[in-house]
Amino acid sequence: MVYNLYRYLKAQLTSIIFIANGWEKESPEESITIMQRGGLPDHYNIKQDISIQVLSRSMDVNMALFNINMVYILLKNRFGLILPEAIVGDTVYPEIKTYQVSPIQSPGYLGSDRNSLQMWSFNLMVTTK
Repeated sequence: MVYNLYRYLKAQLTSIIFIANGWEKESPEESITIMQRGGLPDHYNIKQDISIQVLSRSMDVNMALFNINMVYILLKNRFGLILPEAIVGDTVYPEIKTYQVSPIQSPGYLGSDRNSLQMWSFNLMVTTK
């Protein structure tokens, strides 16, 4: 699901560099990564809740905040969002129809990392049918 969301964000916010599942050494300083996080399964519900963490970084604290706010506004309280098919290597992740996409909290400042890049983060819940 994280690759489907990655493709959606990349198509919608073309001025931002997105990276799926964490930064690599060669990743641009100004970029956003999205990662799937664990959670407690709900065995009594047909719907599936998937927790996603969004991290933004930049040398400029205001640019990192601007970029993450763009993602936050795009995804805040969306219903029936269609996430496109994603192909990673030989694996095909089919299109996903979401029931709801909701932030768990608004973007928060994390401080700087060991490379003095300023970081902001928020988590969201993606509920699929």
